[in-house]
Amino acid sequence: MRLMCHARPLVFCPLALCLVVAVASRALFAEETSGKPDRKPNRLVDEKSPYLLQHAYNPVDWFAWGNEAFAKAKADDKPIFLSIGYSTCHWCHVMERESFESEEVAEYLNEHFVCIKVDREERPDVDGIYMDAAHAMGNRGGWPLSVFLTVDRNPFFAGTYFPPEKFLQLCNRVIEVWKTEREKLETSASSIAERLQKQAAESSPTGQLQESQVQGALGWYRSQHDETFGGFGSQPKFPRTSNLDFLMRYARRTGDKEPLNIVYNTLDNMIRGGMRDHLGGGFHRYSTDRHWLVPHFEKMLYDNALIPRTLLDAYRVSGNPKYLDVVRETFDYLTTRMRDPEGGFYSAEDADTEHREGLTYLWERSEILEILGKERGTVFADYYGAAASGNFSDPHHPEDAGKYSVLHITLKGGEEDLAQKLGRPLAEIIKQLAEDRAKLLKVRDMRPQPFLDDKVLVEWNGMAISAFAHGFQVTGEERYLQVARKAADFILTRMVKDGRLYRRYRGREVAIQGFFEDYAYFVEGLIDLYECDFEERWLKEAVRLGKDMVRFFWDEKGGAFFSSATDQEQLFARRKEFYDGAIPSGNSVAFLDLLRLYEFTTDKYFGTHVEKFKSVAAEQLTQSPQHHPQLLCAAEFLFQRPLEIVVVGPQSDARTQAMLGEIRGRFLPSKIVVHAEGAAAANAMSGLVPLLEAKMAIGGNPTTFVCRDRVCKLPARDLETLRKQLDEAGK
Repeated sequence: MRLMCHARPLVFCPLALCLVVAVASRALFAEETSGKPDRKPNRLVDEKSPYLLQHAYNPVDWFAWGNEAFAKAKADDKPIFLSIGYSTCHWCHVMERESFESEEVAEYLNEHFVCIKVDREERPDVDGIYMDAAHAMGNRGGWPLSVFLTVDRNPFFAGTYFPPEKFLQLCNRVIEVWKTEREKLETSASSIAERLQKQAAESSPTGQLQESQVQGALGWYRSQHDETFGGFGSQPKFPRTSNLDFLMRYARRTGDKEPLNIVYNTLDNMIRGGMRDHLGGGFHRYSTDRHWLVPHFEKMLYDNALIPRTLLDAYRVSGNPKYLDVVRETFDYLTTRMRDPEGGFYSAEDADTEHREGLTYLWERSEILEILGKERGTVFADYYGAAASGNFSDPHHPEDAGKYSVLHITLKGGEEDLAQKLGRPLAEIIKQLAEDRAKLLKVRDMRPQPFLDDKVLVEWNGMAISAFAHGFQVTGEERYLQVARKAADFILTRMVKDGRLYRRYRGREVAIQGFFEDYAYFVEGLIDLYECDFEERWLKEAVRLGKDMVRFFWDEKGGAFFSSATDQEQLFARRKEFYDGAIPSGNSVAFLDLLRLYEFTTDKYFGTHVEKFKSVAAEQLTQSPQHHPQLLCAAEFLFQRPLEIVVVGPQSDARTQAMLGEIRGRFLPSKIVVHAEGAAAANAMSGLVPLLEAKMAIGGNPTTFVCRDRVCKLPARDLETLRKQLDEAGK
């Protein structure tokens, strides 16, 4: 099974400029150590990015992205070779070992190019614009992204992974064209840049959000749903949980149960499959096959935040305890293996261990039987699909074919089916499997472990804060609230300078002014956190950063948000992203941020931008609704007419907690919730949240006000009344 980094490598097209390069299949790479400590470091040794540091001992004379490199290119009149990747990318590692560790390749690159390395996770602006250029050239893109630029940083050729012999051929051809057809090359590069500039600037949306746009997306999901294995399409299969988030919201508003069947089928197959780490918790990046069996093994913070949040909503809707079990496993993984001692979350774990993908996670059946004993080992191996013939193959190591297995649950009904099959009590089976998983995990933890990228990114931490906040709301477990609080405090105390949000923290260094996505996701996390403990500071920060988000990133002409701020480095085009891929776009998240902030504050500043954004959203959803599931979630927030819920009463009162628990346990995606300890606290906070004005606990009893469009039902002073009002509001 061939594994990939996010998108298919080796998919690229040359420009019509005689840059015709034959594409061969990937070369096998040798397993060898690089001997980096014996080499002289290059400039990257002074960087903080784990990805750049991985290349600090390459013989390639790398520059980091910056003025030094651009000045060098102009002074030497050399084209730029730009290589973009990230530290946990399998094919990035392969290209490093094959090409960037090669003295022959390095010598050629150093003589003819100025070579620049970029960490796409630190500089999504650079990665995004050159990925757009790759797409404009007819490529699907992927990482590593390999781009050739003029001295003015305009792209004239882009590809992804290249085997070393093809890479050298390409470099030779580029230099030949650079020397003999320079004018045509620069004209072509300028035309690509101009095309992307025009694409970013065009847009005068005038449409309106309407039901037909939602129906267009629903038709696509129905036609693409894999009824046998869940998910959409064939392979590879990505979690892309925003698809499921939309389907649950649509089902709630319309009462249509079919979308829920799609959601459950997808989640059930996904959590049984090998993409889930059944021993250590958490999820790998994606499935390389239709069956959710063999994953691409890297683990990203964003997947392990987004998937639990969707599972929590599915639990709210279905009451299926398996979803909650998987959430707890994933949260345990994040808090024990992916968390900075001071509270922030790390970015990712590598797909590779010692240059082999998945090595840490694979099992031989004989090994399982030896550790657990023949009887228990046989039960475990059969249940988790570790057959003697194996289910995993690595094209780089054909000698191991049929040797290793990826653990996955083989019985559709899980532990219940196993108990029935063996004729044993369910509780006994659950206990036995838990003990055996723990025993195997101890053995696995003694193996070499994948590389941990320990930088903290605000964008992805915003997702984690939101996930843990929802975890607290659903379970009531204080530990999840404390995790979310500590992560938010980490960002606010360490990653804000002079009022501005910064993107990356590593090694006690904060760097890179925050991009739009950092603001959008962190504001979302702060709002979700406020609805947990109702500390005013979270909402105040969400309002402040929400206004800064508009101030620095809003497009006054076309509406919506640019990815880079007005005072950040200006590349050859200023991007505006709407596509909801593995990570929902910042614009989709920010639209919902604005909607929620307006509901809380009734501030015309937010209201005005909401109205402008509606037209932008309508334009995107009219063109291709299936590409914007998170934007559809925001549309559903409007279509469902959000509830405004005020709870007044001491949080220490069990009756107040019962009311909050009733609200939090329901799937109410279109709502805001505010709380005040009493009438005085409500009035004091009414300047920020006008809905709180004149609200009080009536007769000394905790009281909830269920409102819509600022019109409230009669105060609910007991749990039964509140339940009835929420039932009615959901119809």
